[in-house]
Parts: sequence; structure tokens; C-alpha cells
Amino acid sequence: MKAAVKKKAKKKPIVKTKAKAAVKASKVSARSAEMEKFREQLLAEQARLEEELREIEARTSHLDESDRAIEMSAFEDAPADLASETFERERDLAIGESVEHVLQKVISALEKIDRGTYGRCDACGRPIKKARLKALPFATLCLECQGRLES
Repeated sequence: MKAAVKKKAKKKPIVKTKAKAAVKASKVSARSAEMEKFREQLLAEQARLEEELREIEARTSHLDESDRAIEMSAFEDAPADLASETFERERDLAIGESVEHVLQKVISALEKIDRGTYGRCDACGRPIKKARLKALPFATLCLECQGRLES
């Protein structure tokens, strides 16, 4: 009779193990689909930022040519034009630096997806909430750690 009891005891864990494996596979599949959505969103953002950088570069190179033309001009309002052009160029360069910074964060997030570490806080290692990642897909810190950093 002991043998019969042992067989019953062994069958229950096998059923539970199969059920657990199915649940785990389902979670992995859902997580993979979720990661693909984040990857697509990040790739779209990367393309947008790269295009913005190209536009800024085109504007700043155009302003360089304009600066040279203004310097050579003999018009009385040339200093005002030069100041305006310089301001616009400096503004575009500052925006370009900001765009480059965000682009680097996007590229880093894509690399984290490839490594399997995407969605984990860089500071504490805990998962970053999905709502935060949906709002800011290149977030590297959970809200708690981000709050500590900003205060």
C-alpha cells in the first residue's frame, strides 16, 4: 500500500509542474511581446531623434554660411542680423545637445532589451513600473530612485 500512496504523491507534483510551466511560458510570451512593443517604440523614437539631429545640423551649417555672408556685407543692420543668427545657432546647438543626450538614452535602452536587463532600475535593481516605461520608455530609474536623485 505504501507504493500506491507514493505513486499518487508523485502524480500531483507532475500536474502542478506542467501547469506551472504553462503559466511560466505564458508569462514569458507576454513579456516577450511587451519587450517587442517597447523595442518598436524605442526604434521609432531613435529614428525621430536622428532626423531631428539631421535637421539641426542642416540649420546650423546654413547659419554658418549666413554668418560669413553677413560679415562681408556692408549693410548698417549687419550687427543686428549677426546677433540674431548667432542666437539662433546657439539655440540650435543647445537643442542638439539635448537631443543627442536623449538619443543616447534610447540607444542604451535598446541595448538593455538585447541584454535582458530592460525595465530594471539602474540604482536599486527593482523593476520599473510599466506605466513609467510606457510614458518614458528610456527610463533608467524607478520613481523612488528618480525622486531621491532629484531632491
